[in-house]
This record gives sequence, C-alpha cells and structure tokens, in this order.
Amino acid sequence: MTADSRLRVLLADASDRGGIARYSAALRAGLVSAGAEVVLAAPAPAGDPEALLHPLRWGPDMAGRRRSAVYLRRATEVLPAARALLGALRRTRPDVAHFQSEIVPGVDHLLLQLAGRSCPVVVTVHDPVPLEGGARAVADQARRWRAADALIVHADDQRFFVEASAPGVTVRVVPVDLPLGGAPLGRAESRRRLGLAPEAPVALLLGQVRPYKGLRLLSEAWPLVTKELPAAQLLVVGETYPSDDLARLRATPSVRVVEGFLSEEDLDRWASAADLVVLPYSAGGHSGILHRALAAGTPVIAAPSLAEEVWRTHAGVVVPLQTQSWADALVAALGSSPIPAPKTPAGSETVSRTLEVYDEVLSRRSPRRRRTP
Repeated sequence: MTADSRLRVLLADASDRGGIARYSAALRAGLVSAGAEVVLAAPAPAGDPEALLHPLRWGPDMAGRRRSAVYLRRATEVLPAARALLGALRRTRPDVAHFQSEIVPGVDHLLLQLAGRSCPVVVTVHDPVPLEGGARAVADQARRWRAADALIVHADDQRFFVEASAPGVTVRVVPVDLPLGGAPLGRAESRRRLGLAPEAPVALLLGQVRPYKGLRLLSEAWPLVTKELPAAQLLVVGETYPSDDLARLRATPSVRVVEGFLSEEDLDRWASAADLVVLPYSAGGHSGILHRALAAGTPVIAAPSLAEEVWRTHAGVVVPLQTQSWADALVAALGSSPIPAPKTPAGSETVSRTLEVYDEVLSRRSPRRRRTP
C-alpha cells in the first residue's frame, strides 16, 4: 500500500442472511464512509462480483439432521468454499482480510493461515462461547483464532475467554454501535399491518428461535405473567429450530409462534410493534436483535450474559435467569412500570476502533504499511 492509496479491505462473511450478515453490511458502509475501499466477500447476491463465496447450507434444515449427515454435507462444501475464498483474495489483493464468520467448515484455520501469507488477518469473534457443539466446538474455534493476526470481540468479559483460548494473539474490544436496524416504523401502524390488537401488552422474542435463547424459561414464566395481565401476548417470531423447549413454549397459553425467515423490513416491523423485546439468553455476549430493538425504540429485558451491551447502550434492564424474577419483570414492564424507550444509537466507535485494529496489524507487519488517515 503506497502512502497516497486508500486502505483496501476484504470483508469476508459466508452468511447470506441473519445478524452477522447485517453486521457485515453495516460495517462495510461505515468503513467506506471513513475512506476505506471495502470488497465484501459473501454468497450472492450480497457479495461483490469479484468476491462471491460458495454458499453454505445452514439454519433449521441443517440443525435437524443427524451428525453424520451434517459431516457429509460439510465435506462436499470444503473444496468449493476454499476455492472461492482463495480466488477472492487473489483477485482483490487486500491490505487486510477481515473475517466475520467461518468460511470453510472444518479447515477454516488453514485458509486463514494461507490468507495471512499475503496480508494481515483480522477475525471478529461474535460468539466466543459456542452456542452449540460443546468442547469440540471450543477447540475448533481456538484453532481458528490462533491463525489470526488480531481478534475483535464486542465486550470486555469476552476478551478474557478469547485471550485464554488463543494465547499470544492480539485481542481488541470493539463495542457495537452500528445501525443494525432500519428506521422506526411506529407501533400503531406496525400493529395494524401485522394484525395485532392495538392495546394488548406484547412481548417479543425475535430472530432465530433456538433453545439457548431462553425458551424454557419463558414457557415457565409466561403463565405467571398472564395471571396478572390476562390480555398480554408473547410473540415468538422467526426461523425456528426444532426442540423440546420450543414445543413446550408453543403449548403455553397466550404464546403465538410465527415461523419463517424474516426480511429486514419484517424484522423492523415486528420490533416496532412490540412493547418489549425479551432476550433471556443462556449464552452470548452480543445480540443483533438488541440493536434491532434499539433502532425501533423498543426496550429490552435481557439476561446477565448481555449485561455489558445493555448497560452501554441503555437498551433496557437485566434480569437474572430465574422464573419468578422474569415473571415479575415482565409484569412490571408490560403493566404499570414500563421501561423507557431507548434512543437509536448514532455513534462511530465500531468503525473507528476497527480501523485502529487494522492500523495495528499493518504496522506490525511493516511500519510503512499503515492506512491513509
């Protein structure tokens, strides 16, 4: 990179939808506004023509398969995925390669090592503690992290876990203040379009519906809520992953499950229609849905794992993962003590701190290879 050229970044994300894909698109827009040249390597239609990645099969369909079938499917994806990524690196010749998700299942660490021969590699670790997969998933993640020049996490408590798993690799905290939702759509109009009662107290679980998101706790707490607020509704909206917890929640009175993939506009509309977004997650220190609620001006009740993000963004309140505690908090927030509406974030810290990480890895490779301010 010459002194008068712009920083060229390859932003790689194998997801074609969902929270990380939304994050990648928002980060790209912010980096471009800051003066960087960014190529998005992703599956069609999200990716740029010179950096299209092989689409990976994922979601509820894969979650419902036996482990042997998943391994077989992943084995067929390795070569096409690797070829697509290496081709994108060769064609774009980036100054920095920044990975948002796993690109080549099972051998991603080897691809990161190859990428690192031509440019520094940065990896954003969105979920340091694996949401599924157990000890094996932790080992696979750590091997991938150790192949990077620097790792980005979103909260201080995540940093300690990642540093212990990948000793010697630089770990930097980059809080999220990207615009991950659309413009507020208005509660009354959103409810009208979705066919919801204008005045009913509504709590919402939004996005991918998986057991770690507190389905069992909600199935236990919600009947206690409706004893106090008979008109209250709990809406569970998004892509559903089959589980006993989901079946239990579906059978809970005053709970409505709306299944299916949601467009960006649909996500914004549901978030705008609710009085409250619930995030009783048993794992995960960052939530794209929290930021969707922020954009809609809808407060959240969240688990302690999300405390740092909730407090930093003033999104709502944090409640211990206990049935009675959640029932009490829901009754108060949907009844006589509503949580104040949060303000839409308008910061630039994610972009500025990400650029600082790029500066750091470039200067470590060569003091002359720093980005243009």
